[in-house]
Amino acid sequence: MSSAVFPGPLRPMPEVGAAAILWMPPQADAPGPVRFVDGFEPFAEFARDRGVDPALLADDLGATWDVIAGHPEVLDSETLATAAARFVGNVIAVVHPAATWRMTNEPEIGTNTLSIPVTGLVQGMVQQPDQRDAFLQMLASWEQDDIDDEEMRALSAEDSAPPVVVVPRRAYVRPALPPLTFLDERGEVIPYGRRWPDGIAPEESYSRESHPERFAPLSLVVDALVAHLRREYTVEVRREAGEGGTERVVLEPARGARVVITPTIPSVRIEAGAHFHAIVPSCICDACDETAETAADELERIVLSIAAGGFREKYPVGRRAWLYTEIRSPDGERRETSSGPAPEVPAEDREHATALLRGLDDGWWPAWPLRSTP
Repeated sequence: MSSAVFPGPLRPMPEVGAAAILWMPPQADAPGPVRFVDGFEPFAEFARDRGVDPALLADDLGATWDVIAGHPEVLDSETLATAAARFVGNVIAVVHPAATWRMTNEPEIGTNTLSIPVTGLVQGMVQQPDQRDAFLQMLASWEQDDIDDEEMRALSAEDSAPPVVVVPRRAYVRPALPPLTFLDERGEVIPYGRRWPDGIAPEESYSRESHPERFAPLSLVVDALVAHLRREYTVEVRREAGEGGTERVVLEPARGARVVITPTIPSVRIEAGAHFHAIVPSCICDACDETAETAADELERIVLSIAAGGFREKYPVGRRAWLYTEIRSPDGERRETSSGPAPEVPAEDREHATALLRGLDDGWWPAWPLRSTP
């Protein structure tokens, strides 16, 4: 179906879950992305009845906002409100040609970097008309955000590998972690790590953090890691006072990325290289159901990968000057990437970090040198 209002064929709203956002991998039998949906006609007729040509609104989101904000009766009819939401989404698709439709709990229009629920947007136009300029200003950077996101995705997809991976002859061995038992309010043992056998956690578990002390054994893992690295690599190890009375372990290798480990309960903070930082475990809520053992897996993987040369930092990336990081296990089997704003630091420190990372081999920090003697 074609339209005299929007510059493209009209299609039905995608089904729930049938997202056409950029991050979805293409499937041979899947329909293409939906740019313009039908069902907006009642609003178009509503505009005509009030002397407004809907074709003149089709590429002007500000004017569309003004019309809807000036006619709050749009929300009095579910049919009209639904049509207005579809009209607004189609206008956004004209303004931002990469935007496509998807259906979650309500219709959305967007790309990978921004997806806008249109029902809520129309309600906001009526109930908060003063937000017009702020919303339009937010959309002004959308195209550049997509470009930056593409750059980040290209980094994740490219076949870059550490120039050299160095693994000590003597492997790291995790210390035996003491078995800890915790009881629920009924006096029954909580099977942490196996609480949700069907993989579905109850809603209330996401806001509950029971027995964070179960992560106390991570301090043993930190000690074992530090001892292993000191024995196998040419690295200076020192302990310093941290924030809030904590103690942090600073590992300064003869070459490669510095690592700072701050063990607390329930988490361990890791800082490395120029900007990288991680919290292990990243979440201690009951829904995530982490254990000291699963947290130890992540802690060991990050630290041992950095020492072996499997740590990459790229900064600044794109207009937003984001940070891209990659951790690759020494055997190459695990690879995890992340991107986001770099930590706030003084301008002088930021410039120093930028120059430092520019001198790396495609962002890869060199492996720590092994000790020449046992």
